[in-house]
Amino acid sequence: MAEGEQDFAAPVDAARVWEEGAVPEGAPATADAALASAQAAPKKPRRKRSWGMWPSRVALALLFLIGFFVSMTPDGRVLVRGALLLSSALTATQPGPLVEAGEPISHTQPVLPAQTGQIFLDVYVPVGKPPPIPGSREAVILITGVGDNRTDPQLLNLSESLARLGVVVVNMTTTQLLNVVIDPADKESVIQVFNYAAHLPGVNPRDIGIVGFSGGAALACLAAADPRLQDRLAFIATFGAFYNAADLLRDFGRRSVTADGVVTPFHPGALPIQALANMVGGTLPPDEGQLFINGLTPGGTPLADPDTQLTTPGAAAAYHLIAGDEPDPAQVERNMAALSPAVKQLFDELSPSEVIAQIRCPIYLLHDHADPYVPFTESRNFDAALTRLGHPHEYAEFGIFHHTEISSGFGLGPLLGDGSKLYRILDGVLSASA
Repeated sequence: MAEGEQDFAAPVDAARVWEEGAVPEGAPATADAALASAQAAPKKPRRKRSWGMWPSRVALALLFLIGFFVSMTPDGRVLVRGALLLSSALTATQPGPLVEAGEPISHTQPVLPAQTGQIFLDVYVPVGKPPPIPGSREAVILITGVGDNRTDPQLLNLSESLARLGVVVVNMTTTQLLNVVIDPADKESVIQVFNYAAHLPGVNPRDIGIVGFSGGAALACLAAADPRLQDRLAFIATFGAFYNAADLLRDFGRRSVTADGVVTPFHPGALPIQALANMVGGTLPPDEGQLFINGLTPGGTPLADPDTQLTTPGAAAAYHLIAGDEPDPAQVERNMAALSPAVKQLFDELSPSEVIAQIRCPIYLLHDHADPYVPFTESRNFDAALTRLGHPHEYAEFGIFHHTEISSGFGLGPLLGDGSKLYRILDGVLSASA
């Protein structure tokens, strides 16, 4: 019998009984009585199949599974955090769900002594409920580049967004970076900050990554290659980085870059010119170094005749390269060859290309295709070298950024294309440290 039918007796066919003139044993005596008896018998309601309930049950089950995946698995948490962080980065604001559901945060500004001066920190710590596993918080060190970027709105937004997502954020700059100088000795400052972050309450010392912006990216690479950090970093990410400082200077001299066989004009901004001038000027005698710097930086007086005013060997050649006043490729090569040993050594010590084989953690490269500070070809060269080495890495070029800051007024097409690339990087970074 089918479900719901097993308790019912077979009904009496009254017409058949009347015609045959016989009454089955136990049946009523007449047809009318038989019909009345059949109608009067209590009926058990038939169970209805509730097909309309199944879609809602399936939906509830899926929601439960999604909620479990999002809240209880690392991949799920990374998925949600990546989406929220992407929204925050693209809009340069913290989305409502992040503010409402994210953790409250604290902000402190410690200052540490260093061999090159001082280290200035901005530390953003989530102060909500502790993570499910004690001591499992991730930490990210942001090296904020040359100049004073500590109050940059987009940097503050990124730092606070990460902290609301449960990540401990340590922004760092140094006396040298504030003075628009990239000093290879500041590698020690980065290592010092890593050790500082590793001892913050709740931080997992194996889940710390470093993000270097512009000139800070070189320091991130130098620190990652150091034996003291080689096997301790979860990842490094560079945004707007140079790969080889000598190649960067060569592009400044030519005022152009070559990519895919096409020569494209390159007009560097004032800040990278000042940074190169400060670094080369630091290799010269004090008086001549100041003359060199004043001739190149905004507000200074350009040198009328660098070849006679600068007497240290190689100083005039470096001046022409940074000023870009002798852009002929052949002359650029002659000036590159004339650089002093001190400048060549400094540029070697600053170049990630010199230490790439010593970096062991995953690397994420990001670059603005129209970057007016550092040509995008530098990150392309970095990407090509990592590919040759078989080193785990991701590379993405963008059109919605200006150097390392999100631009305004981009259309839907660039938003979709660059947004998907940025999400892939953010997902990789959050996964690497999860």
